[in-house]
Amino acid sequence: MEIETQSYITNLLKTNPKIVENNLNYNDKKFNKKKEYYQLKEHIDTFLEKESDDRFFIMPGLRGVGKTTIIYQLFSYLLNEKQIPKNRILYLNLENLKDVPNFNIKEYIDVFLKDVNEAYPTVKNQVFIFVDESQYSKNWASLGKIIFDEDKNVFMIFTGSDALNLEYNNDSARRSLKKEIYPLNFAEYLYLKYDINYPDMLSETFRDMIFTGKVKESQKIENRMYNQNLINLNQNYLKEWEYYIQYGCFPFTLNRTEESIVQLTLDMKDRIIEKDLDIITSFTTPIRLATYKLINIVAMSKPSELSSNKLSNILNISKTSIQSIFQALEKTHLLFHVEPYGSCVKRQRKSWEYYFLTSQIKASIYIKNGLATQNPKEYIANLSENLVAASLFKLQQNRDFGIFYDPEKGGVDFLLNTIMGDIIPIEVGIGAKNTKQVKKAISRYNSDYGIIVSNRSSRIQKEDNIISIPLPTFSFM
Repeated sequence: MEIETQSYITNLLKTNPKIVENNLNYNDKKFNKKKEYYQLKEHIDTFLEKESDDRFFIMPGLRGVGKTTIIYQLFSYLLNEKQIPKNRILYLNLENLKDVPNFNIKEYIDVFLKDVNEAYPTVKNQVFIFVDESQYSKNWASLGKIIFDEDKNVFMIFTGSDALNLEYNNDSARRSLKKEIYPLNFAEYLYLKYDINYPDMLSETFRDMIFTGKVKESQKIENRMYNQNLINLNQNYLKEWEYYIQYGCFPFTLNRTEESIVQLTLDMKDRIIEKDLDIITSFTTPIRLATYKLINIVAMSKPSELSSNKLSNILNISKTSIQSIFQALEKTHLLFHVEPYGSCVKRQRKSWEYYFLTSQIKASIYIKNGLATQNPKEYIANLSENLVAASLFKLQQNRDFGIFYDPEKGGVDFLLNTIMGDIIPIEVGIGAKNTKQVKKAISRYNSDYGIIVSNRSSRIQKEDNIISIPLPTFSFM
C-alpha cells in the first residue's frame, strides 16, 4: 500500500500542473477572479514572507460555487508567479480516492511531506497542501490540526461541499480560518462576466442601511453604480438582472448557453443527492427517490404552502423521513430554512419555510418542468423572494441577527430580529407593491421602519418610515 501511495503522489506532482493549466484555460481564461482568490492570495503572500501564522483555511460551500477553480488559480499563482517548485505544491482531490480500500488521507500527505519533501522532523522549505472534496475523509480536520501544531512551514486549504461538517468541526475550529464560498451576487456576476467594477464598501453600505434605516450613503453609492459603472452595459440592466437570477449565480455559467446552464445546474443538484448525501446519512432507496421529488416540490411551490404533513401525504413517507431529508440537504447548503417568529411553542407548531441557497436552482427546475413561461410575473416573483432570503442568509453568517417569517395572516415575508431585540419587517414583490403589509408589521412589532424590496422604484427611496429598495440593488449584497 505504501508503494502504491508513493507512486500515486509522485505521478500527481508531475501531472497536476498540466491538469491545472488545462482547466484554467477552459474555465476562466477570459473572466475575472472571485474576491476570495485575492483574499487567499494575500494570505499566501504573507505566509511566504513569514509575516503571518494564518496558514490553515477551510473553504466550505455548495457544489459549483467555484471552490476548485480558486484552488487551481492559487496553484497556478504559486507555480508560475512565485516560482514555487511543483514538488512543494500538493493538490489532492479526495473524490478521486474515495473508493480506494482503507483510504486514509494521512498516508498520502505523509508521503508528500516526509518522502518527497524530506520532512524529518519538520519541513525545511515552505510547502502548500490543497485538499479538495475533504468531506470524503473522516479525519481531514484532525490531520490538519496536527500539521498546523507541528510545522509552521505548511500552508493548507481544505474545501468541501458538506458545509456544516467543514464549518463546525471541533478539531479545526480553533486553528483554522473559514472562507465560506457562496453563489455569485449581482455585483460579482457583473465583475466576472463584464469586468464591471463595483464601488468599495458597496455591499457593506447596503447592509448598514438594512440595520440602521439610514439611506443617504446607500443612495450615493447606488447612483454611482448605475450612473458610472453600469453605463457601458450592452443591454438594459434590468434585463441583465433577470438573466442573472435565472442563469448567472454560478461561475460555471459565464460561458454557457441557457440550455446547457439549466442542464448543468440540474446535474449538480443530482450529484448532491447521489454523492454528498451518502456521506452525510444513509437513506433507503425509497427515501432517496423521494428526495428528488421533494426538491422539485419545494422549487415549484411557495414556501408558505408546504408543511411536513402535506409533503408526507404527497410523497407517501413519514414526517420523520421528511425532516431527515431536509436536515441532510441543509448540510450540503442546497437548502436552508426560515422559522416562524414567536414563542418556542409557536415555532414548534408552525412549519418551517425552505429556500434554495441560490435562485438559479429554483429557476432551472421551473424551466425544466415548463412552468417558467406559464405565469412569468409569478415566476420572477418567486425567484425574487428566494434571492432576498438567500441574501439575508449569507448576511447572517457575518452579523448577529435572526431571520424569521411573519406567521400572522397577511404578514410580511421576513422579520429580522437584531441583537438589540429590534424587529425589521421586509416584504418582497414584483409589480405595484403597496405598503399596507409593511405598515401593519411596523405597528404590530413596534418597528422603527420597514423595507420593501421590489421593482416598484428604480432607486432607493425612503418615505416616512418605509424604505423601498430595487431588487437589482438588493442583489448587490
